Amino acid sequence: MTSTATRRVRVAMVVNNGMANDSRVIKSAVSLVRAGADVTAFGVASAGAAQSEAVCGGARFVRLPVFPKRGLTPAYAGYAVRRRRGRLGPAERWRTSLAATSAYADAFVPALVEHAPDVVHVHDVHILAAVLEAWPDPAQRPVLVYDAHEYVADLAVSGARTRRVVDGWAALEAEMIPHVDRVITVADGIARRLEAEHDLRNPVTVVHNAPLAWDDLVASRNLRDEAGVGEGTSLAVYSGAVSAARGLDTVIGALPSVPDVHLAVVAVPHPHPMAPELERRAAALGVADRLHLVPPVPSQEVPAYLSTADVAVSPIHGDSASYDMALPNKLFEFIHAGLPIATSDIAAMAAFVREHHLGEVFRQRDAADCARALTSVLAQVAAGEGPSAEVLAALRHEYSWQTQEQHLVELYRNLGGVAGGLHQPTHPWSHDELTLDF
Repeated sequence: MTSTATRRVRVAMVVNNGMANDSRVIKSAVSLVRAGADVTAFGVASAGAAQSEAVCGGARFVRLPVFPKRGLTPAYAGYAVRRRRGRLGPAERWRTSLAATSAYADAFVPALVEHAPDVVHVHDVHILAAVLEAWPDPAQRPVLVYDAHEYVADLAVSGARTRRVVDGWAALEAEMIPHVDRVITVADGIARRLEAEHDLRNPVTVVHNAPLAWDDLVASRNLRDEAGVGEGTSLAVYSGAVSAARGLDTVIGALPSVPDVHLAVVAVPHPHPMAPELERRAAALGVADRLHLVPPVPSQEVPAYLSTADVAVSPIHGDSASYDMALPNKLFEFIHAGLPIATSDIAAMAAFVREHHLGEVFRQRDAADCARALTSVLAQVAAGEGPSAEVLAALRHEYSWQTQEQHLVELYRNLGGVAGGLHQPTHPWSHDELTLDF
């Protein structure tokens, strides 16, 4: 039998998606492999799909069958009945109000017990209860690390994520988080709220969702070519998730007031389900020829892909505390792309842009003020103004995954036991370590 002094720490990550487009999960898994861990990430297969596996950067990624495919089948009928019944009781009774929790438990509990990890790293809240169900006896439980990607207690309401659903997940988190050994999150504001609102065993560690810093920015495609916008034409770019709460209607509404500016929207999936709605909005305003919905590139290429634009725009609505406290991945991607930023006045991001003189802030949902901010930023670009090369270099270093990786690995080293034998990675990253193909 291998002694605990020489064997590699076994880490199981659990994720509420298919993982291929989740850059934080991929980077976290590969970072721990680079530090000397044996890492397997368990995610969710497409509804009705079989289990599948892939390897990336030395980490193993497994998609588990969790949800039945919609259709006239006993499996889907049973799941649909559980969902309907769940709507009859209080949202806070999450075991019944959130039918997904039982589906997660059915899939993840046996996989985790069979894997027998030393540490379980829970990305987001959805599978937290299933992990604790896998080891009901605390004495037998592996170390639990909870990575809160958002402020669950006040997530933005959008689409199927109703206020009732948010309240259910918040109740689950509040019940389960005291049993977690370490908590990680993505921004200082969220960390302080979690510490204030929950009885945590240790202070929360902040690991920003920052991109890797590359010596040379290289993308497999050119944003201007994809959008059909030549050099010399002003190009604004939005990159990230698309929903009503992300505020793209505000930017489209600003385009009539900035007649020389084109807008490229880079979103996953492509084509996006909201594309027809955005195109109708642009057509109604007479700016359809200046809205370009372009396909994304792999996450490690995003800063390079965005870099040929003139200005980055982030029009998020601050309708939730989660958005107001967030420093989203796109902020750091914009910095690595070398782009000035026009952002809505959501609290943390607006304060960051102002503090570092990275661009302009506009009133959320105010198309006229968005147009003003875009005009001002573009005028600064034309005048050669903006943050110095030294300021940008310092920000790129601090908010790079190479720096954030150190915080993640140090947290693991402080867990003690087998994890104490991990080491801070020193060798450079390669693009191949981030390519996850299912």
